[in-house]
Amino acid sequence: MKFLLNLVFAGGVISSVAAAPNNGAESMGIPMDSANVESSIASDLNGSYEIRNPYAESADESFTIAAKTAAPLATRVSCGGRIWTHGELLGRTGDDQPVYTRITEDRIYLNWNGRVADNIYILFNLKDNNFPNNPSNDALIGTCVNPVDPSTAAVNLLGTNGNGQITCNGVAMPNGNRLGVFVGSLGNTYQFIKYVDGRLRVMIKQGENDSREDNYYMGLLGETVRGQGGSYLDPQWRGVLTENMVNSCFWPAVPKPATPLPDNNCASGPSISNITNISQTALTVSFSGSGVTSLKWRIKSGSSEVRSGTTNDFGGATSTNLSFNSLTPGNYTLEIEGNNCNSGVSSRGFTVNEPGMPDCQNGPSVSSITSVTPSSATINYGGTNLHVFSWRILDGSNYAVASGRTGTLTSNTANLAFNFLQNGTYTFELKAEDCKAVAVATRSFNVSGTDTRATCTRGPSLQTILSSDATSLSFRFDGENVFAIDWKVKKDGVVIRQNRVSPTSNSPAINYGTLADGAYSLEIQGGSCKSTPTSTMFGVNVPLPIYISNFEGKSVEKGVELTWNVVSEKDGKEFEVLRYNDRMQNEEVIGTVALTDQRIGKYTFLDKNPLIGTNYYQLKQIDIDGTYTRSKIISINPGIISGTVIAPNPAQEYVDVQFSSRTAGKSDLTIYNIAGQAVSNSAISITEGKNIHRINVKKLNGGHYFMKINHGGEATKLRFIKAE
Repeated sequence: MKFLLNLVFAGGVISSVAAAPNNGAESMGIPMDSANVESSIASDLNGSYEIRNPYAESADESFTIAAKTAAPLATRVSCGGRIWTHGELLGRTGDDQPVYTRITEDRIYLNWNGRVADNIYILFNLKDNNFPNNPSNDALIGTCVNPVDPSTAAVNLLGTNGNGQITCNGVAMPNGNRLGVFVGSLGNTYQFIKYVDGRLRVMIKQGENDSREDNYYMGLLGETVRGQGGSYLDPQWRGVLTENMVNSCFWPAVPKPATPLPDNNCASGPSISNITNISQTALTVSFSGSGVTSLKWRIKSGSSEVRSGTTNDFGGATSTNLSFNSLTPGNYTLEIEGNNCNSGVSSRGFTVNEPGMPDCQNGPSVSSITSVTPSSATINYGGTNLHVFSWRILDGSNYAVASGRTGTLTSNTANLAFNFLQNGTYTFELKAEDCKAVAVATRSFNVSGTDTRATCTRGPSLQTILSSDATSLSFRFDGENVFAIDWKVKKDGVVIRQNRVSPTSNSPAINYGTLADGAYSLEIQGGSCKSTPTSTMFGVNVPLPIYISNFEGKSVEKGVELTWNVVSEKDGKEFEVLRYNDRMQNEEVIGTVALTDQRIGKYTFLDKNPLIGTNYYQLKQIDIDGTYTRSKIISINPGIISGTVIAPNPAQEYVDVQFSSRTAGKSDLTIYNIAGQAVSNSAISITEGKNIHRINVKKLNGGHYFMKINHGGEATKLRFIKAE
């Protein structure tokens, strides 16, 4: 109901319910007239926080309570009988976008795939149904979760001046000043600046005779700034007040508090060391760590959680038994973390075998590996009753660079295909799936030789990440005749996961071992054919400093124009534009683009002096603290000749050919008729920069013709018509 009321109100139809005074506007800020601010608030906070005016500057030193070392803000808070943890995955919306908890200044917000959600009731629409739409959850959300407000703005625009006024983007915001008039179907709504507990609020009056001083609503101010439906700002605010200022300076409501909880971090671990006694309904997990007396645990099949729970207090033990509802035979992942204390997540794979599965006979073993290529091998194995096995290929660092599972085999030979491997030594690991074995079987092998794959027709080129979490992601790519894609997940440029996927659409999904929270890059390139790698960033439970989309480039007359959209950002500073040569070497910073005041939106950069041949471009997205992430890499071949114009067209006696060239030299100009026969040929001298050449066509018969200019190994075709 609340969401519907907001929609009705924002649409200009103000009901008597929506126009009621805001009776929930109890003081949440620092009282401006308090005579004993320090003692009253410090007692509430038990002396653990540094208290200061959030708008204070040096001129207001008397309002700052210093002389205390500020404790870090909580990452766990309590509200509505629930504990909310920063970064906690609450669920996914219908478009598969994750929603996390964001704790800011001990308040609860929703991080909706990297941006703060204004509609807090999206929790009712999670696919996971973790917050069913009922009175209990309505009260929980309404009491605890905050919409967007100035504390979540990308840039702090608030300040103060020497006259005691709050400023927004450097502009004084006088208390009580009228901002403008919203013209609605039921009459005019007048909007005023109001200081409430040290915060900027929008006070409204509905009609000339409205005498209320406590009716706050800012949902109409954006339309007033835009001048929609005849609404208007007062003269002193026209061209001064912007929508960004509205959203970054005015509080839509009194912020909802939560109770900060002390962070109770585990001394170390827990980290899984072994999983034993596996059955369909139980297992024993052994772990290392200290200070851990109970666990939270989850069992996943792929990226889907299928079982979960918490253990009883097991004291100082380092192993515990987990019981759960029956699992079907197959491969699973166990995740554990501290329950009595906060910790990271540790994971390990395990297999539930068929009941009564026999012991493996005469194996398993890997007797030999033959017919080795960079992307295939024949495995000859031992095992009388072994017909199905899973496998991994490990590099020198014991990272799995390829993995898979066979179908039912009819001989002790298996032909395997995997992602393209560079020359080197690898370990093949075989795990029995249809019989019980004490251990996996391993054997080393070498990859050597020349890459004989053909070049991909087009792509694969990574377009965007569609969704991502700790164990899987899906992405969209562009390509033609791409039957296999080799992918790599990198952390700070180091490959930590990689494998091959055979796409059945342009949006394949991949799975991998659990990733810790943080920023990563996905890199793809052709598997069945050769291509240049392209990459883009993604995050696991951590929004990237700057999230971009649609990074593209095109050749223009003045060079190469790069464009991209900033979808969201937090504490972003600038972009460095990087360029590589046609061999993907010689990284060069060719320019810097700062984030604009608007922050979100379209950005452009012009490379006025691109290299001859293919140019590769990448964006280095830099945070204000110096950390950075890199975008995917795009390739552009600007060509030697650009901006070609032929006129007049149709022509009678001559045509003028105008173009720009990046190099000078002698070139051939040939005219062909519609049948492809050469009817004229001449040599022209091309200069670097602008060129205009007049070509005599008087002797040609009427009809359609093509003109080809050959220069620098490139051919430019132009069409013109010879008039009768």
